[in-house]
Amino acid sequence: MAPLLPFLLLLLVQTGGAADFHDPTRITRIAFASCSHQDREQPLWGEIARWDPDYFIWLGDAVYTDTRIRPFSWKRPSIARYAEQLHKMKHSPGYEGFQSRRTKILGVWDDHDYGVNDGGASDPIYASAVQDMFLDFLNEPDNSPRRSRKGLYGSYLFGTGSHTIKLVLLDPRSQLDRSNQSVLGAEQWAWLDKELKSDPSTLTILGTGLPLLTDRSYLDKWLLYPMERERLLSLLSRRPNTIVLSGDSHFAEMQCSNTTKGPLFEVQSSGMTHNCLDWIPDVLCRYYIKYVSECPGCITEPYIDLNYGALTLMWDKESPRVVLEVRGRTGVEMHYVVDLSGVDREHCPPSHQVEHQLVWQLCAVSLVSLVLLLLFYLLTYCIIAVYARILVYRRFDKQHRE
Repeated sequence: MAPLLPFLLLLLVQTGGAADFHDPTRITRIAFASCSHQDREQPLWGEIARWDPDYFIWLGDAVYTDTRIRPFSWKRPSIARYAEQLHKMKHSPGYEGFQSRRTKILGVWDDHDYGVNDGGASDPIYASAVQDMFLDFLNEPDNSPRRSRKGLYGSYLFGTGSHTIKLVLLDPRSQLDRSNQSVLGAEQWAWLDKELKSDPSTLTILGTGLPLLTDRSYLDKWLLYPMERERLLSLLSRRPNTIVLSGDSHFAEMQCSNTTKGPLFEVQSSGMTHNCLDWIPDVLCRYYIKYVSECPGCITEPYIDLNYGALTLMWDKESPRVVLEVRGRTGVEMHYVVDLSGVDREHCPPSHQVEHQLVWQLCAVSLVSLVLLLLFYLLTYCIIAVYARILVYRRFDKQHRE
């Protein structure tokens, strides 16, 4: 992050409302992203720098601090290794240069930068130590309210008057309790309730590592905790013109859900250094996401390549608008415009209809059949080889005894 950011954040006027900080500057561009592995090539920082956002928001997995010891099993790092991985990412090519620009960097963690894949509430001493380290990674000021909480949640107010934006960042990891189906914990819920009742704004942005609207079967998501999800959706329905930003999935898409205050949009951007799933062939992963994993709320086709999200505020129009985008290495890959004045926003746009499935289905069936055939061949070969060895051994043993 820019060396001047701690000083700039100290200049933010702490509001009389609920928000932690207030930057009175009129904001026109916000970038956001997730899932950036410090040991992989990071080609997007130049693209983001050229787009020149006012703010960049990490939505989780900014660093992969844990270690995969076998498929579906991850090991939490020691505090020393955690610090080492943060340092590696902070000084990695591309990101180190990006931090020296005018763009201010904010963020919240998800599971891998919290310490372990799909992690939840853990040892409070360990959690407190890594929380301070992660806030140092973000260059968070020493007197930030986020340093005194059990979790990284925080809020920001940008602009003034009719150009006001409220940003609320949730921490769905520090107090996650799967046994009790609790995501945020009592303290964070009370804080969020206060945040959404105060600081009126033209646009409200909610940032969460866990996707909120998706019901795709294999993702870690809010829907795994249905009562918590409904509670969050109920709170969000208090504020019109709310947009959710999320990550974690290793691909990008846009979704929409109707609420009593109008459509609730979610832009999911994930995969700055890798996309899809590492443990299955890329072609099968793409096919599964596009044609098998259902997404009734999607308003765009998923984008399965390296990407970052972008919001552009068009304040100078007769009615203010926000442009929702997903951008990749070659420019804009998804685009949707939301009218913040409420005109033509009574319902979500039509869902994206999946087309041309047959070719993909035939390719997938053929590939799966080929894999099964190869496995059958290998299994048959192993059985024959073992049986042949047994026969040879018996004959040798019989001859030796004679």
